[in-house]
Amino acid sequence: MLDRDGTGCRLSFYQNSGLTLLSYIFFGLLVLGLTAFMHNSIKRVTILSGDKKAAYYTFAPTVREVIAEIGIKEKIRLLKAPDLLAENETVDYYTISEDLAAKVTDGMKIRVYRNRIEKRVEKTNVAAPIRRDWDIFLEAGRERLISPGQNGLLKNTLLLYYRDGMVVSRRLTKSQMVIAARPKVIASGSYEIVSRQYKAHSGRPVKFISTAYTYTGSHTAVGAATRRGIVAVDPKVIRLGTRMYIEGYGFAVAADTGGAIKGKKIDVFLKTPHEAVKWGRRLVNVYFL
Repeated sequence: MLDRDGTGCRLSFYQNSGLTLLSYIFFGLLVLGLTAFMHNSIKRVTILSGDKKAAYYTFAPTVREVIAEIGIKEKIRLLKAPDLLAENETVDYYTISEDLAAKVTDGMKIRVYRNRIEKRVEKTNVAAPIRRDWDIFLEAGRERLISPGQNGLLKNTLLLYYRDGMVVSRRLTKSQMVIAARPKVIASGSYEIVSRQYKAHSGRPVKFISTAYTYTGSHTAVGAATRRGIVAVDPKVIRLGTRMYIEGYGFAVAADTGGAIKGKKIDVFLKTPHEAVKWGRRLVNVYFL
């Protein structure tokens, strides 16, 4: 309010000028404080992902909050266990180079890895194995195809781990033979025309002591199944594969050995124990063919 001599007017002017000056001072201090706060609180962070990088300014105090700000907080953990994935299913997630609880510092570099787990099924052919069986009725050096065999099919279930698009590891979780391989069977001849000590000659027999044996549950020394016509010999005397005719027994092939069969002794195969006992031990004439 103005008084008559103008004193009130002068007082109001000085009062207003003082308030304005205080306001400027307060505003300046506030700006300086905010500038100092901003300078001390805002941090420059470099985000790296693959071959890309970006500068990012943040007030976030921890790496976890930075990750939340850039929008991948919910993607840094697996939402499904790898072993529970369906065939050919994938799951994507991120991993971070820094600990999520780490304090953010100015100039910090945070690398974000893009990860993928893929459950893949691979089917591969399994080559048919080759099995060679001795054929005592086939001449030595000759071969005969008995069975062509068949390739098998193997089904492997794998977990493939990717990082930034590259496979970094593979883990086999299951292996199943869908189709079993059947062996290719080839008969290899083991028949020798001439024995080691006794050559073929017309009508001239060689005497041997003969015993008899029956089924033992195993194959012969040359891999053949036991049957009538098989005879065990001493391979130092008669070569395995030698054909012969034994009086009282018939045609036979040397296809087996025995610990007790030494020297001029042979052991003929008979179907039953009764026949073997009946054969007993006897001297026989052997004609080499």
